[in-house]
Amino acid sequence: MNFRVTGNMMFRRLMTNVRTSARDIGVLQEQMVTLRRINRPSDDPVGIGKAQVLRNSESDYKQYITNIEGARSVLDFTASTLQSMSEQIVGVRSKVMEAVSSSADSVSRQVAAREVDDILRSIFGEANSSFAGMFIFGGTETGSPPFSIDHETSNGVEHVGFSGNTQQMRYVVGPGHTTAINENPVQVFMPAGEADGLFQTLIDVRKLLQNEAGLSDNEQAGRLSENLARLDAVHDDIVASLGRVGARGKALRTRVDLYQMAQIAATEMRSEIEDADVADVALRLQNKQIAFEVILAGSSAIYKTNLLDFLK
Repeated sequence: MNFRVTGNMMFRRLMTNVRTSARDIGVLQEQMVTLRRINRPSDDPVGIGKAQVLRNSESDYKQYITNIEGARSVLDFTASTLQSMSEQIVGVRSKVMEAVSSSADSVSRQVAAREVDDILRSIFGEANSSFAGMFIFGGTETGSPPFSIDHETSNGVEHVGFSGNTQQMRYVVGPGHTTAINENPVQVFMPAGEADGLFQTLIDVRKLLQNEAGLSDNEQAGRLSENLARLDAVHDDIVASLGRVGARGKALRTRVDLYQMAQIAATEMRSEIEDADVADVALRLQNKQIAFEVILAGSSAIYKTNLLDFLK
């Protein structure tokens, strides 16, 4: 049986080849312009799914990093505030040590008392520190100052009140993981009760330096010496808080480094799926264009076919 290739068949084949070649060239030209191998889901349904998963991971890592940076900012500010408090308490201890020495007199102790009251007020201000409008030592009561001077006289501050709470504010810093960005104010300022807390200790030391009870020099020096242990205790509480804040900040620095590396890896993997290899696309485009020109050149033979050739 003879199979005759008609001119109509040749024409249909020619048009199919022209359309296919033109479509391939169009796809490659689009890839050259967009620099992307996948420009629509139909280009690679499997690849687009993998790329979307990676894009979601990138977005998650970006949000975690943003949260961590925010948490670190609060923690760094808190650490700086606690460090300042620590230095001031050490200063008070130094003044008490001077006051119990044999060279101290009532005048120098009165001067030291005024300095201690000034330091108390300074620490009070730092206890009411706010970061980005958030009071850092008020628990979750961040909208108003947590500490207040409830009573003062000409001698100085007599009582500091607390109106915050002990709850923690937490940031999401990873899948199923949160971290506290604030310290429990009770643990920082009054873990053993208000009477033994930081502010009351400083008030009691100031009163002893002023000698409101009329103690003898030896009694006054003895009582001041006894309060050195209280100063050490409240200072230890500040240092312990500073250590907790520092440990959380260090852990977050490690975590953000890991997330940044993971984000870069996800971006590179997605790029391998979505982005075009420009050199490869350029070479393929050149080959397709040559083939297209060959097809167009060969088509002239069909268009020149006369009616006799067509009827054979």
